[in-house]
Amino acid sequence: MVVQLTVVGVAAAIGIAAGVVSIGTTLVDKIKGFLPNNEADRKEVKYLSFKDGQPTNGFRLILVNEKTGWNKAVRIYTNPGGADYQEVKAGDSTGTVCKGNMHLKYDTKRVNFPTNKEYITLNLMKPGALGIYSTVDEIRIYKDKFADYNGTTFVVYWQNDTSGYFNDIKNWVSPADM
Repeated sequence: MVVQLTVVGVAAAIGIAAGVVSIGTTLVDKIKGFLPNNEADRKEVKYLSFKDGQPTNGFRLILVNEKTGWNKAVRIYTNPGGADYQEVKAGDSTGTVCKGNMHLKYDTKRVNFPTNKEYITLNLMKPGALGIYSTVDEIRIYKDKFADYNGTTFVVYWQNDTSGYFNDIKNWVSPADM
């Protein structure tokens, strides 16, 4: 199925394999809600690093999401530009319920530092139109910063759209609470 969105004056047209339908501007705003809005999406994400004695030469990555939220993912590329990645996912249909806060789900992976690369990337991803994941933001950790993350746990807290749940630091769980 191919979806094409074109805004013309006060109307939009969506071409879906079988035909074209015109809709008014009131529905255009609803359609925009399904398209990525990176600036707004970035405001939903908070980060915290814990010095909790993880094995060296890498760090533990944890993604925390509200259990009723859309699935979110962080793709870990230790070979930037390559197709291989690891992934953590949490949300309504994936992840593990946090024992310290039953409202949250999480997923975790060990990230080993590559020896011959200048950086690794963490791509923050969420589903948009038709459930297709898109990158909201990319975090690059350069080789000269590996020591800052070495042996730590890096937690990404990603709340539901506009819920504000993680704006209250009391709702941030520590790795020990998972």
